[in-house]
Amino acid sequence: MLTQSDYKPIDQDWDEETILECCKTNDPDQPCNDCCYNSWQDELNKVNPSYYAIVEKTALLQSKLDFITSRRDRYKAWIDELDKAELLAREVCHQLKLIAAQSDKIWYNTCKAEEAIQILFCMLRDIFMQIDELQAIFDSLDNCVRKNNAQGLNKGEGIFKYLEEYRLKLIATVKTRDELIKNIVLAIRLAALLRNGISTRNCDKDPIHERCAENHEPCGTLSGAVYYGLKALICEWYKEFACDTPCSESSSSQSKSSGGPQSQDCELKPIFDFPICNNIFKDEVQSWLDKDNADLDDLLDKLNKAKMKQQSLLACKNSLDQAIKAVDPVARCK
Repeated sequence: MLTQSDYKPIDQDWDEETILECCKTNDPDQPCNDCCYNSWQDELNKVNPSYYAIVEKTALLQSKLDFITSRRDRYKAWIDELDKAELLAREVCHQLKLIAAQSDKIWYNTCKAEEAIQILFCMLRDIFMQIDELQAIFDSLDNCVRKNNAQGLNKGEGIFKYLEEYRLKLIATVKTRDELIKNIVLAIRLAALLRNGISTRNCDKDPIHERCAENHEPCGTLSGAVYYGLKALICEWYKEFACDTPCSESSSSQSKSSGGPQSQDCELKPIFDFPICNNIFKDEVQSWLDKDNADLDDLLDKLNKAKMKQQSLLACKNSLDQAIKAVDPVARCK
């Protein structure tokens, strides 16, 4: 390989222009004079401004890097907090859906309970109507017997004794009617209040199979009807949290009016509409975070290059300082 290269001797004056005629001649009358001192001093005068300039540039780059790093960390903290809020919101959604589903079942059970109490009321009403008929028959029979002047019929004996016992039991049964009817009506009233407290939806219009559907959505849209009660309140919160809205890849498709600062507005106005994962403000903060990360990569590269140049100039500066001190005529000719 050595024979393939054409080597030529280097010109002895190759550095004549770069080194300021350094040490070519010495004045015999001034043995302490060294022209290298002047040339190195000139080089040091050139190196110093470059060195101090790169030191200032490095400090500015470091200051900017620290500032953007601090701002990036705050953006990252915001994103982390928004992500935590999103997880909590989804957990709230799960609980709201669970409460709505359970309230749906309780509401349906109260419908059946109210229906059963009404049936019981009808049965009791029929019983007491029959008792009223028995009372009328008994009064007719009792009146007939008492007006019979047969000598064998004595008060407190025979048929009179049994009629009296039957009359007392009949009166006792009739006396229970008022309390039973009052309690039955109260039970119907409480069942209706409980049902309406959960939802004012009409029991007769609700399909039975919905309660047992595998993918039952308790807060689904109900053909434009408006209902009130606990379930309606739970479902309003469920809708406000946008629980059925999945997270999209980007919230850029959202309207600016839905949240986040307007482009012409310099003020920071975070508006947390749900779901948070699709919130326009979170999308903007994420874009700020991504930009700062990109800027940090660029700044770090520039800072590393500046530091390398600074160290190179510092080494050159230190070498010239030491060389100048070594050939300083004042120190040598004392």
